[in-house]
Amino acid sequence: MTVNSVVIGWLLLPAIAGFAAALSPRLGRPLLWVIPLLSLGVAFSFLGPNAALLPLSLSTSPAVSLQLETQQLPFLVLNALVLLAIVLQQPRQHDHDQFRPVLLLVLHGALNTIDLAADLVSIYVAIELISIVSFLLMVDLNHRASLWVAFRYLTLGDLAMLLFLLGVLVVYSTTGSFAMDAAARAPDVAILLLLVGLLIKSEAFLPGFWLPKTHAVISTENSALLSGCVVTAGIAPLSRLGLINANAAQLMLILGLLSVVLGGVAALVQNDLKRLLAWSTVSQMGFALLLPTVASLYALAHGLGKAALFLAVGELPARSIRALQQQRIIGRLGWPMLLASLSLIGLPLSLGYGAKTALVQLLPMPLATVVGWLGIITALVLVKLLPDRGALSPTERPSSGQPGSGLKGTDGSIKVRGIWLLCIALFVLPVALHQPLSLSAASVLKLALMLGVAVLGERLIRPALRGWTPPDLENFKSIVLAIGITLLVGTTINSTISTGAVVP
Repeated sequence: MTVNSVVIGWLLLPAIAGFAAALSPRLGRPLLWVIPLLSLGVAFSFLGPNAALLPLSLSTSPAVSLQLETQQLPFLVLNALVLLAIVLQQPRQHDHDQFRPVLLLVLHGALNTIDLAADLVSIYVAIELISIVSFLLMVDLNHRASLWVAFRYLTLGDLAMLLFLLGVLVVYSTTGSFAMDAAARAPDVAILLLLVGLLIKSEAFLPGFWLPKTHAVISTENSALLSGCVVTAGIAPLSRLGLINANAAQLMLILGLLSVVLGGVAALVQNDLKRLLAWSTVSQMGFALLLPTVASLYALAHGLGKAALFLAVGELPARSIRALQQQRIIGRLGWPMLLASLSLIGLPLSLGYGAKTALVQLLPMPLATVVGWLGIITALVLVKLLPDRGALSPTERPSSGQPGSGLKGTDGSIKVRGIWLLCIALFVLPVALHQPLSLSAASVLKLALMLGVAVLGERLIRPALRGWTPPDLENFKSIVLAIGITLLVGTTINSTISTGAVVP
């Protein structure tokens, strides 16, 4: 049996497992353990003795091309670990829902496929499948608001794929090929359509406006899936596009920088914790767009940390940040949240530090310095979770729970197993991925300075934010307008690039 056959069989296995779980629901939970563990095995096998086999081309037909490369492996690790964490976090919560394991298995297979897809048709089909499965996972018939946000997600996904498909048609009419490599010689209008369609799926820049309201309604598990690994449905093909087309890379760099600032500022003014984390995802996906060669590593670091934080939200006594600032989060939940947050900021020894270091080292000066200090935005957002001076402990203050809160009033009801799995991975994977683990005085001093500035700055603006309600940017009209503005901005940037102007 050849390596190609093994990899293709592994790609098909989640769909087969989903079919088996549909026929025999009792197989659902065991398969939710087995399939992601196999995915981890495949990913790490190519990080070890089989690394010399990469890149591995898997062409199943003239129109369908799959390719496994070293930089795609972090995406596979992310998909597997987030699914394992969700199964571990709430092992019996959805036993009554026999269809959920089927959807999770199919989603896992679709995410793995898009990470390997090397042709535009496969990317289109995989993203459509991811959108449909995500829609079905969001729907909760006992929660009417979830029906609206689920249909809204599906509608915006269809709009994204319409733009993407128009770009595919332009590429094919120009080059006569559906291969991703054909985009290297595609006209600017095709690149812009492909990129904006994928930006909507990757939750970055202005098209990411759809994200916060969705997270505010859906369950914390679905938020962990969406912000943890479904965003890679856009980031994975975007990274491939940026590697083969210089104009696309330039456009992604500029929109990525704008996304970092926009998402960070919007997150800073939020009072709902899930909205804050959702806007933070818009900002973090901007970092992932900056450099295609680092996109997968950054997506892995962000996905693990953000999935851990979203899972933790389900165990908190409240989602209101103002309420949380008046009480201390108990240690068994607070410590993993702290580790996940510090990794997102760039704590040495963590995967977040490795991703940010790789990004800064590969960017030219002075852009590298600017990007390095933009991490203050992430720090400003996450230190909002720090309690006020003199805040009461949970035993001294009654719980102000919200619907959907996972805390039932006793420490024993709090589940942290899945959260700890993701946090441990954040500090173990740097060794497996051969990332820098610097504990130099300079790196520690920079982190301390960044945190100090963030704490001081956030405490200064906290009183003003308590009396101000941010504008609603998440309604349907605003999102459609944002997509149109993105097309105009992209056209302007493309025109500038075509005249010879290059971002340093």
